[in-house]
Amino acid sequence: MSTDYAFEMGTSNLRFGPGSTREVGMDLSEMGIRRVLLVADPNLTELPPVQTAIASIEKENVDYHLYSDVRVEPTDTSFQEAIALASEGDFDAFVAVGGGSTID
Repeated sequence: MSTDYAFEMGTSNLRFGPGSTREVGMDLSEMGIRRVLLVADPNLTELPPVQTAIASIEKENVDYHLYSDVRVEPTDTSFQEAIALASEGDFDAFVAVGGGSTID
């Protein structure tokens, strides 16, 4: 006798590809997000990927806070600061622009 198994894992949305950054505000709005923490590497904040995300979020009138104190080699203190901001900020969602430490 064989036994069938089903496996399901709930995950958050992960979007990538051409044009996806321009749609982030619309996606947040459609999910009913009111306030988002936008996380980005400090070297990217003035570059098109982050500026495009900000423009898209603002276009949909979603409140946001840009956190750019991301470190390649984080310290215990930097982790505690980020945790405090995320915990106290009343955020409905988190958006990371970049990779590596930004997503971590």
